[in-house]
Amino acid sequence: MIDGWSTVSSTVQYAGVRVVVRRDSVRRTDQSLGNYEYTESVDGVRVVALDDRGRIALVEENVYVCGQRLLMCPGGGCESGEDPRAAARRELAEEAGIRAAEVDLLTMMWRMPAGARTREHLYLARGLSIGEHHRDASEADMELHWVALKPC
Repeated sequence: MIDGWSTVSSTVQYAGVRVVVRRDSVRRTDQSLGNYEYTESVDGVRVVALDDRGRIALVEENVYVCGQRLLMCPGGGCESGEDPRAAARRELAEEAGIRAAEVDLLTMMWRMPAGARTREHLYLARGLSIGEHHRDASEADMELHWVALKPC
């Protein structure tokens, strides 16, 4: 908790398969009371898969929540107890059919710091080999694209 802040109470407003919505009552440093509503979900991973030709792998898919097709780095949620690096390797193989000799953490960031208690781990994958993907039903329409990085 932030120095000088304390949680007075925390109530689960909704608990679903993918997300929990909480409402916390807090006491701030100046002793005033406030309420915060936020979501919690499993940590996520995204992978920047860089091939030996200087291209990165992106997946394009229909994203229901956004109401459109999006082009993004392969990734997804960590399974219960799963190490983020292992999740990055798994998601890269499942979505893009890519295996990587090296998977290095670039950074960890909060997805939406003021409204979600969820972290995103960003990895760089190199030494790639291409095989078969293993997409689930929600990823059936996913397409793999290779995009060349251009010098700045």
